[in-house]
Amino acid sequence: MAWRTMLIAIAMVCSSCATRYQASPGSTEIAPSVEFAIPTGRELGYSIQVTQLITAHFRGQSQAFQAYVSISQEKVTLIAMDPLGGRALTVVATDEGIHTEAASIVPAVLRAGNILADMAIVYWPVVAVRRGLVSTSASLYEEGNERTISFKDHVVVQVVYDNPHEATWPESAHLHNFAYGYELDLRSTITGR
Repeated sequence: MAWRTMLIAIAMVCSSCATRYQASPGSTEIAPSVEFAIPTGRELGYSIQVTQLITAHFRGQSQAFQAYVSISQEKVTLIAMDPLGGRALTVVATDEGIHTEAASIVPAVLRAGNILADMAIVYWPVVAVRRGLVSTSASLYEEGNERTISFKDHVVVQVVYDNPHEATWPESAHLHNFAYGYELDLRSTITGR
């Protein structure tokens, strides 16, 4: 649901920014009744900077946008650009909390926690993702080039990689959130470590 709101915001030109702050990364709902504790940057296990082309699909519509991601032991930073190259959204997550700067047209319902959760589900090691699900009865399975989160015998989130996902940042991944009805095609170019 958070990505749907982001699609609307990215389709518009940014004018001014508003700042939002959430104390501690905490958790977010990735499907009804499935809380996910957002892992920290240190849980990724390495530092990295990437440029991403993200194509989001929701209710028959698609929107592509560019994002810059930087992850270190201390923080996770994501900057999403609007179609004209301006900043639509900046999210910085540290141990102390999540700091968000968004264009004034970005609705307050856009939750940085869901963006960070999707990123972690796709890229963090399986042990960190499982730890994020520990307070629920959801299960995580990873085999070959696929990672699946199931709840009550239903797949709620599935990630498919072009190649088996091992302790590296994959160049290409596809996330499908069946519970909220959206898909993300993620193409990454590593720009630094």
